[in-house]
Amino acid sequence: MAGIYDSRNLTSIGSLMGALAAKAQKRRVYFSFHFDDLMRVNNVRQAWKIDHPDAQEMRSFYDSSLWESRQLGSAEAVKSLIRDGVEHTSAVCVLVGSETWSRRWVRYEIARAVIDGRGLLAVHLNNLRHHVRRLPDPCGPNPLKYMAVGKVLSSVWAPPQYYLFESTKQGWIRYQDYTIPVSLPRYLADPPPDYVMPLSAGTYVYDYVNLGGHKNIGSWIDQAAQQVGR
Repeated sequence: MAGIYDSRNLTSIGSLMGALAAKAQKRRVYFSFHFDDLMRVNNVRQAWKIDHPDAQEMRSFYDSSLWESRQLGSAEAVKSLIRDGVEHTSAVCVLVGSETWSRRWVRYEIARAVIDGRGLLAVHLNNLRHHVRRLPDPCGPNPLKYMAVGKVLSSVWAPPQYYLFESTKQGWIRYQDYTIPVSLPRYLADPPPDYVMPLSAGTYVYDYVNLGGHKNIGSWIDQAAQQVGR
């Protein structure tokens, strides 16, 4: 959309780690990931399952494997399954590999976090050793840098509305998989009219290996949920 520009420098999230709660509340989380990263993702899911005190009585996570492993007939079927998964959670945790940023349905899972008022965070996985090569990989781009909320003025008389945008080779464009207005997330600063605010400007990103994700990911998820009042 003409006239929409990146305002990512208008705000800062401060310290990477932030102020974690003394005792994190256990949450239900939706893990978003590229299916090619499944072996690394399983390290995270198993740690989360073992750590969660209700693991024997309830599912404590939902994730992309709910639909990536199925043969679904249409985009609407995928969207419906993702909506159902995100609905039962407090936060969406994007598990980041090399190509996660470019995946259409990862972007939709991120969008659902905004639409449904869920917490949102990103966790890099590539420092986990590859299951075949037994080596880590360079971290991939943060997918939350490629999704944004833009403030749009339709006329001088109407109040501004907020829409989802995504970054493409053509620049920031209106997000096509969800085209109706959204609420500005609590963790984002209000952009000026006709500017966008990338989701990365107000969310936290972590490295699973370097920041002790096997011990701390529960606190990270809890903090993301608190950011949106959950």
